[in-house]
Order: sequence, then C-alpha cells, then structure tokens
Amino acid sequence: MHRETKFGFRRTWITMRKTMFTRHLKTVVGGLVLATLLTLLLFTTTPAPTTFLLSAANSIRYDILSPHAVEGNQCLPHQHIFFLKTHKCASSTVQNIFLRYGYNNNLTFALPGGGNYLGNPGMFKASMIPRKLLPVDGKVDIFAVHTRLNVPQHTLVLHNDTRWITIVRDPATLYESLFNFFHMKNAYGLELSEYIAEPMSKLMALPRYGGKFGKNQMLFDFGYEDNISVTQLLGAIDELDNLFDLVMITELMDESLILLRHLLCWSLNDVVVFTKNARRQEVKPTLDPKSVQTLRELNSADVLLYDHFLARHHRAVLEFGIKRMADEVAALRSLREEYYEDCGAREVKGRDSSLQFKEYSGLVSAYVTANNSDENCVMLSLPELPLIDTIRNHQLVMLHEKAS
Repeated sequence: MHRETKFGFRRTWITMRKTMFTRHLKTVVGGLVLATLLTLLLFTTTPAPTTFLLSAANSIRYDILSPHAVEGNQCLPHQHIFFLKTHKCASSTVQNIFLRYGYNNNLTFALPGGGNYLGNPGMFKASMIPRKLLPVDGKVDIFAVHTRLNVPQHTLVLHNDTRWITIVRDPATLYESLFNFFHMKNAYGLELSEYIAEPMSKLMALPRYGGKFGKNQMLFDFGYEDNISVTQLLGAIDELDNLFDLVMITELMDESLILLRHLLCWSLNDVVVFTKNARRQEVKPTLDPKSVQTLRELNSADVLLYDHFLARHHRAVLEFGIKRMADEVAALRSLREEYYEDCGAREVKGRDSSLQFKEYSGLVSAYVTANNSDENCVMLSLPELPLIDTIRNHQLVMLHEKAS
C-alpha cells in the first residue's frame, strides 16, 4: 500500500506494505500457554491458516500461529527502520531492540562519529553522518539514535520501504522525569515543587534548558516549535499520524512490543528487552493531582499529541484482538523471565561497583549478567553508549571489508 506524507513539502512516495504477520510463539511456558495454543487450534475450522489482511474497510484479521505465505504474500522480516528516539519515553529500552537486531544481522546504522546524537537541538541534516560510516549508496538500514525530526533530510539516508516508528509518554510524568533526570533545577534555581508553583505565564516564557529540554518535549523532538498555534498543532498531529507506521506507548510497553513485532514480522525473541535508563522506583517523586494538572497545562500541546496516539493504540489493540494481545503479552513476559534466568541477570543501582559499564546516572537501574560468554546476554545488559560504540566499531570494519 502506497502512502504520501507531507511536512510542508512534497515527499517521495514511500512504499509501505501494511501487512504484518506473526511467527510461532517460541516459548511455551507450563500448562497455561499450552492450553492457550490448544484452544486456538481447536477453534481453527479450516486447514488453511487464518489470514492477516487489510480489507477495504481497514478491518484486520491475524494469524498468531503462522507467519508464512498467505494468498501469495510472504511475511519476511523487515529490516529498514527509522526509530525517532523521544526523550524520557523509555526510548532507550526500545532502541536496544533495534541495536541488537541490526548488529546480529549485519545491518547498517545511522551513527555520529561519537556519542549518540545526530541533530538536537538543531534539526537533523544528512551531512551529520560521517561518510566513513555510510554505505556506498548513502542509505542505512536502521536509524535509532537521538535526532530531531527533519523528514526531507532523514529520507535522504533511508530506504523507500523504511518503517517509521516512535514512542510517546504521558506528558506530566515525562516532564517530571525530564526535569529531575537532567537536573533542570540548575538552570532555573528551583526544585520541581517550587518550579510548578510559579505563575504559568512565567513558566511558558522560560527558555529551553541547553536549548534542548523543556515544555512540550515530544513536539520539539518531532521537529516542531514548542509554542505553535492550535491550528498548527492539529496539522502537525495529522502529519505525524500519516508518517509513522507505529507509535508505541510507554505506559503500555508490552502491548506496543507485540504490535512492533507484527509490524516488522519479527520473532518474539527479537523484542525481548531489559529495561534501560529507567530511574529506580525509590527515587521517583509522587506527583499530587494539582501538580499533574499544572504539568499538563504547561505541556498542553504534548497532551493533545499523546491523547491522539493513545487512542490510535487502543484502536490497534481492538483490531488485533483483546484475548490475542493478552496471550502474546503473557508469552513475551514469560520469555523475558527465561532470558533473565538464562543470562543470570540481576538488577543493580546505576553506580554499583559491580557494573562493567556505567549508566548515565546513579538514579537509574542497570543489569549485570553472569553469562558473559553469551553475546546476546551482554548486549541485553549494556547501556546505550557502550553498545553504540561497539556497533560503530563493528560497522567501520564491515564497511571497510565491503569496500576492499
């Protein structure tokens, strides 16, 4: 299915075959999951697998058991991906999935010469990627580092069949996390509780911290100004809705991961992940209802954006099937527990002396693995920066070998 998206310019048609299939559930845990599979089989009334097709009415039917060819269409793993890594939306967790998958499949990434940013607070430009880190044709398989969305420039380094993915979070909790994680009190001279007691007109006029962090953070990461008019905002939401194939929801992470794996025709193993860069519960303040309301007012543009994509997520789950989603989420959680056990993973504080690699902050949890001989276990446990460094070095070698 072809789709044209516009950001104030005429963009090239992107061929987006909106067909998503599923693979066999790779983990059967105890009698509960076995019973689920038997029930599904018993209710299959024809020898042919149930198809997953997009009808004229956009109603969707899924086949949980078979990822294979259906009516001439083949479900193959999709490997061209753009992931807009929004700040403080659990995007580091999702990013780990793409980094591991690309590394394991020798795919190429959009990478800076150092660090993990390609444009922000400035808009992304294709020239930000060092030539030595680009394939000969200038196109990468996966873009999954921090950037500020600039569709004309991003499409220059992406394949035409790229799947566009991002993630959003409730704006009140996002802003609290942003403020405390990046120590914005140093810029404003106020703790968060004091900050939100200030007049709203003063808060709205404050500059972004470092030019990068502030109100309506998601809208800013999406490439818009944080104070656009309501008319412009509604147009922006419509543009983003047309552009992104999947908008994940932080608060509904496991459901979002199931939708992700179907979009990309990946296995359940591919979307198993350990939480990344998330603050420990004991250091998270509890927001009272008045504070939540103030933060929602301050981030009112992000509220409209979030509510739109939350509603879209709920529609997607309904189309997918409530019971089917519950079954796959249960299987994903069981598989994740198996990975914890097999990797000998344990959660530690971000500055724990046993950590080989440090997280950004001592406020966050991290994982260490007892199974350092298993590369996948190590990559599941690595923080963002050392994992990107590993991938960057790997890509330099891979591109050099291809050029030789």
